[in-house]
Amino acid sequence: MTYPIVLCEDQIVQLNQLEIIVQNYILFHNDLFEIQLKTQGPTEVIKYLKKFNPKQGIYLLDIDLENEMNGIDLAEKIRECDVQAKIIFVTTHDEMIPLTIQRRVEALGFILKDQTLDDYRAEIAELLTLARQRIDATRDSQRRAFVFSIGSQTFSIDRQDIYFIEPSNLPHRVCLNTKNGRYEFYGNLNDLEEKYSCLFRINRNCLVNLKNITEIDFKSREISFGIELSRQFSKGKANKIKNLLK
Repeated sequence: MTYPIVLCEDQIVQLNQLEIIVQNYILFHNDLFEIQLKTQGPTEVIKYLKKFNPKQGIYLLDIDLENEMNGIDLAEKIRECDVQAKIIFVTTHDEMIPLTIQRRVEALGFILKDQTLDDYRAEIAELLTLARQRIDATRDSQRRAFVFSIGSQTFSIDRQDIYFIEPSNLPHRVCLNTKNGRYEFYGNLNDLEEKYSCLFRINRNCLVNLKNITEIDFKSREISFGIELSRQFSKGKANKIKNLLK
């Protein structure tokens, strides 16, 4: 998966310079970065957002775009479409930094243009590296997450906290048992088994996370997850479980 980059700077000379610096960073650091848009105006950025619906993009924006929409306004639009965007302001207007906090655009950083080229280049590289690290951490967290909904609320828990999932007494619902509690939500075991490879079906009506087993008795075919919390597995699952626990 690439790290899409968008550059928006109204001054063409500065925009070209920014592009060269970013391209040199990509050349020597990580070819998974990709400049997907280079533009002098916010309108093109908004068109890009609507057309491609990017996720976890990196946006380097000038604050003063000589446009009805400034960089902070644009950052708000970006945040609406790409909620996990990494926004970096490149500006001469450091007096506007408090406004970005007030507007809650959650900028990753601010780079002042009026500094030496070496310092300017170094700050861009530092923030691109930080953006990649933050994106990687988010993606890793998402890979570990188990997501489900109860009513209008969406929950996300670490898959490592799951004990087992089994059908509820209510139709079309399942019960999720975890280290931190029990949840009941709409779902079915077949879909969950297909979506989450960490879950193993020990019998017709139970998916378990084998990593959280505290004890297993192959004679009684019982898997324990702690005091007074256990489930039985089918006879035909014994060898598969043994292999998975090796």
